Amino acid sequence: MAAIGHTDSAALTALDSDLLIAFVTVVDSGGFTAAAQHLHRTQSTISLRIRTLESRLGTVLIERNSRLVRLTSEGETFLVYARRLLQLQQEALAALGRSRPVTLRFGLPEDYADAWLTALLARFGEQHPQVQVHIHCRMSTELLEQLERGFLDIVLAVRHTPESSGRAIATEEVVWAAHQNFRLDPAKPIPLALFPEQCIYRRRALTALAGLGRDWQIDATSQSPSGLRVIVNQAQTVTLVDRRWLPDGWKILGAAEGLPAIPPATLEVHRSPSLTHPAFADFITLIEDVLTERGRPD
Repeated sequence: MAAIGHTDSAALTALDSDLLIAFVTVVDSGGFTAAAQHLHRTQSTISLRIRTLESRLGTVLIERNSRLVRLTSEGETFLVYARRLLQLQQEALAALGRSRPVTLRFGLPEDYADAWLTALLARFGEQHPQVQVHIHCRMSTELLEQLERGFLDIVLAVRHTPESSGRAIATEEVVWAAHQNFRLDPAKPIPLALFPEQCIYRRRALTALAGLGRDWQIDATSQSPSGLRVIVNQAQTVTLVDRRWLPDGWKILGAAEGLPAIPPATLEVHRSPSLTHPAFADFITLIEDVLTERGRPD
């Protein structure tokens, strides 16, 4: 067998996992600053790792003449192999029984957790019993902030802005709803029970009512979906819900009650650009599968 030459041996050091992770994270996060946040390193450290990688490969991977990360043609080619190499490292360690315990930090709104999280975790556990999933339930805006700061790995959130970088996986019909015993008095302000101010559903409700020409008032606020359900079950208030998650004993309100239509909500998945474990991609696929199945009529 021929020995590895000095030049080839030196080139192989370019495949150091820290350098590969830095490169992939810079690309996926869209910049050196964002990559530094995700990897909990300084920006100068990330820049040094990219320069080291380029020096060892003898080529330029990333153009630095703009604020946006732009790959050279060599960078686009190498990115494909960098992802594959990182995945192969994980698979090799797992095959030898030497992989470190893997934790997936998943964030989602509590109402979606109530609806289908059990099914998601059961399926994922069958596929990847070695991966521990830590669940974080918050409102979408809070979850995205935690993801940006590197505290979460995958987030399911309601799209808040048209320029969102998340991957759209489902559309939810949003409706006005109340307990079946509630009666809306046309002579009084519309009594509302909503989530706090940062909630996109609250914003949509108030925006729709602003053009209605009718008074309304917020009678109750709750950050917890279960708390909001308790409030609405008193048959004194109106709220917004996804149509397919309408609780038992509730009814949908609409044009007949003088309430305006609400635009549909887009659910999207966000993932940390520093993720390299192949099981995480399977987790995202299962999110889509479970959401699609739960959206089918019985």
